[in-house]
Amino acid sequence: MSGDRLFLLTPGFRDEAHPGRFFVCPHCNAIEGLLGSFPGLATQIEVHRLPFERPREAVVALIGWEHQSLPVLIFADDKPVPADADIANGRRFINDPGRILAYLADRYGFPHIH
Repeated sequence: MSGDRLFLLTPGFRDEAHPGRFFVCPHCNAIEGLLGSFPGLATQIEVHRLPFERPREAVVALIGWEHQSLPVLIFADDKPVPADADIANGRRFINDPGRILAYLADRYGFPHIH
């Protein structure tokens, strides 16, 4: 894998359990806000927006069925990885939204969020 990959839920999704309503993931939306505010920085990573419905094949193919909750940041193979990263299928990743935001700030110069 050539670069860090960030997977988010596409904003404005539907949930069959609540017909006629649209939703956003608050964790993904916090990251989306940062990406939208600093578009130049956002070009430094691969960002993928996936539908709400499962399975989320793009994530499953990389880190397995049990790790398809979003947001998730899957690290590039050729860069240092934080010690607290999880591992699945030989790939390192983090799926805690606060930790993702902190990593983006530390690695890519995104602003820190308080």
